[in-house]
Amino acid sequence: MAAREGASVIVLESQSGTSFSSTAVCKGNYCVIGSDEQKAAGIEDDVELFVQDALAYGVDDDALPGNKEEVIRLYAENSRECYDLLKELGVEFSAPYMMAGHSVFRVHRVDNADMQSRLTAAAQEAGANFLFNTEFEELIVDATGTVLGAFASDGDKTIAVKAKRGVALTTGSFVRNSALVDDCLPGLSKVELSTGAGATGKGHIAALNMGGQLYGRSKLYATEGMYPESGHGDCEIPQYGAIAVDMNGMRYIDEGSYWSNMRTRTLISKGTHPEFGCFMSWYVIDRPDYDAAREAGDNNATTGINEEEAKMVVSADTIEELAEKINAPYLPATMAKYNEDMAAGKDTQFGRTSNNGEETGEPYALTTPPYYAWDSKMMLEYAPTTTFLANGECQILNQYDEPIGGGRLLACGELIHRSIVGNHYLVGTSIGSCTTLGMVIGRKLAQMDAWE
Repeated sequence: MAAREGASVIVLESQSGTSFSSTAVCKGNYCVIGSDEQKAAGIEDDVELFVQDALAYGVDDDALPGNKEEVIRLYAENSRECYDLLKELGVEFSAPYMMAGHSVFRVHRVDNADMQSRLTAAAQEAGANFLFNTEFEELIVDATGTVLGAFASDGDKTIAVKAKRGVALTTGSFVRNSALVDDCLPGLSKVELSTGAGATGKGHIAALNMGGQLYGRSKLYATEGMYPESGHGDCEIPQYGAIAVDMNGMRYIDEGSYWSNMRTRTLISKGTHPEFGCFMSWYVIDRPDYDAAREAGDNNATTGINEEEAKMVVSADTIEELAEKINAPYLPATMAKYNEDMAAGKDTQFGRTSNNGEETGEPYALTTPPYYAWDSKMMLEYAPTTTFLANGECQILNQYDEPIGGGRLLACGELIHRSIVGNHYLVGTSIGSCTTLGMVIGRKLAQMDAWE
């Protein structure tokens, strides 16, 4: 957008192309407010409804600062324009579907890699100069703390890039920075990674060095079900009634709290699977729920179980047989207790009240054979709730809610995503806000007064 608005743009990209980014390898959930696909489906949505959804979902019981209405509103008010721009470039959006935290169908599926390729090509056509294999190292600032540019490394060479207007810091996540990960949650750096190669946290370090306040360290979590080498996708089948058990077949968490980092902490405390060498659990469902997950997976409507993923599911006619197949000796007792609780209308172990968020309905007994188990491997993918906070200008804030960088440093993506989601990740807002707020800050930078 900055290049389209007439600014001279230099993009520092640590990889040989944008296909190696975290955006390119994630699932493709994209949140739009007021899309054509929503209107075609008769879905009424607007900025105010999204703002209220995001504010409500981002709340937690602790005292950590949550999301910021001015940033949520900035995203919502500009999402339609960004959506139109992407459609103009040929990006296709699926029919909307429901995900946790949303009150209406507003999440769409996009082909991330295709979208990023189209955006890169459009930026280059507009005049943006991409310096590939050139890694951002640190910001250049003057004595007042105003950002003047950036240092970057190109092989064994260091280059300095002067920013006549300002700098957009869009370095993504920090999950490949072991020291910073373990500072948030000791032991989490041992989890396998399923993120872009550039998620080294250098943008986070730069912002921290300038006084930026990183919030939500205690909320850092790993996702589950990720098998990048086989295409095995993120496991969200608790929404189909599944229970989650550890390697011994014992429940360990309220499955309705799907995005809680308690799941991460619990699995790490239990240690790695002796055979697979990873932190993992099993999701167990019965026949009706499996059929529903398979239908959803084939239709790509939600994260169900598609044809390829179905090959990795273990099935058995009885719980006892399933327990033997997956070497989980306590599974029969676990299932008996769970079904007893569901029949009585109360989960006495963990207080589960939903499948995976209120919109997915109440949990129920799993009593219809055959039974199925999905092996869910923990992997560190991103850190949407462990970020800096920003103001309505997309400026990173310090602990006093003051912008760093002298007004010439703007950011979007995983550097400031907590500003939108607070303590609980709102599905579809990662890619949605990356592109939307990227458009916004590009325009803002182009409108800044240049200095010599």
